[in-house]
Amino acid sequence: MALNFSKLRFNTVPLPTGSKTLPLTKGRVGAVIPTSDTLTGIELRLSRVHIIDNKTPEIWPFIRYSDLYLMLVSVDNLGKEPYLVTIKGFENVDDGEDLPVERTAYYWKGKGENPVPPEQVHLLVSVIKSNAGVRDLGAALEKLRGKDDFKAVVAKVMLAASTGGGSAIADAAMALAGVLGGILGKVDDTPLITQVLSYTDINGDFDQLGRHVFTAKNRYVELETKLIVRDATREPKG
Repeated sequence: MALNFSKLRFNTVPLPTGSKTLPLTKGRVGAVIPTSDTLTGIELRLSRVHIIDNKTPEIWPFIRYSDLYLMLVSVDNLGKEPYLVTIKGFENVDDGEDLPVERTAYYWKGKGENPVPPEQVHLLVSVIKSNAGVRDLGAALEKLRGKDDFKAVVAKVMLAASTGGGSAIADAAMALAGVLGGILGKVDDTPLITQVLSYTDINGDFDQLGRHVFTAKNRYVELETKLIVRDATREPKG
């Protein structure tokens, strides 16, 4: 099955508004904020998936339930295997419901004397409607990982990551999502929502410490992600 990603949206996430930045370490006030070279930790969490409209027709007296899959792919520019590739099913979801999805979608913690932090983190989120219930895809996903077409598309993701192009990484992540969609079976051709959210050092997404909330939505789904940025050299001491 080939999912239709023609309406895919690529979002470069804007800087958070308001005063959400932790104060700089004493003695550094007024100093230029370091680049991401000094980062000690980054976590990206998918904190909310709110279903506005599950695309199930209203037929009285039946409740407009829908079975949904959530697909996540996260990748950075460090040129290694994607940190997270997962598909999870949810049964009997009504309009106005939140999927129970609070989870880490990407995690990096600096180790050693000179850790190399990511300059880019890209997260693909897709919510897909099933027309034949949902099933446990763990075994199917593990089997897919061993297939040549999956290995080939992962290699393209890694090549795009190691050569640095942000849009190339996003395109490769979308191709990987298309291969993953092949194990889903009977689903709608067009996902309820599919977005690639991009966080980059050049955009300044890692300059502000602390926890920042970003939202994205269309007429069917609203997404909320949280970006947590840590840097021991900039955080206040005890």
